[in-house]
Amino acid sequence: MSTDSHLGGFAVRTLSDRHERLLNHAEHVLIGLSPFNGYYKPRLIRDLVAWGHHHFARADVFVPGWEAAHTLTGAGVSPRDAVHRSRRAAKQLRNAAVDALRSCGADEPHLRVHTSTTLANRWAYTRLHDRVRTEYARDPVLRAACRETARDALRTYCTEPPSERQIDLAVSYPLAELPLFLDSPGIFATESSVVVYHREMKPFTPLILGRSPAVRPVAGQGFAVVTHISSATPGRSDG
Repeated sequence: MSTDSHLGGFAVRTLSDRHERLLNHAEHVLIGLSPFNGYYKPRLIRDLVAWGHHHFARADVFVPGWEAAHTLTGAGVSPRDAVHRSRRAAKQLRNAAVDALRSCGADEPHLRVHTSTTLANRWAYTRLHDRVRTEYARDPVLRAACRETARDALRTYCTEPPSERQIDLAVSYPLAELPLFLDSPGIFATESSVVVYHREMKPFTPLILGRSPAVRPVAGQGFAVVTHISSATPGRSDG
């Protein structure tokens, strides 16, 4: 069941009544940004962070790190160019997010913007990251979700359907993000947390709704699709 609402200039959609309750009562929000799509412009990031800061006691931002380069190399971009483009895109998103957090009065805003690399210092993240990589090898639900997510990202760049080898290269991206959808409360030391993104990550939906026998979200884990009401339909996306 999906529920829809409008909050502070944003259209907000949740995937279940439980997620709706968490949206209304959670202490923490994790705002996911993605590179290469032209949607997350500085002004939108500023408005989105302000929305999160207003509706939740704490707000953090996640920006894809080194694994974004694997999507580009999977699509045939040279490793050097892929790393350069990924670093540049991540830096632009990070700078915009830090500025937005600072304008909201957040304490130490540079410490509230995260990548998989910075989160590797947190035991709750590394434990889950190791677990999802293990389960990827043996759980068909989780494996299909991660491979389809990688396939969707590659379609942005590939003129033909991505091969299995290309997906193998790109799958580190969803594997790095999946822990955030399972236990962002544990990763960010809070009782409850909602991950927000500008579109439903449909291959992840069974995992978000707890339908995988291998990994399930913790009780305080929520998810919501949040889009600016005045924005055009989001463009291409890799995350």
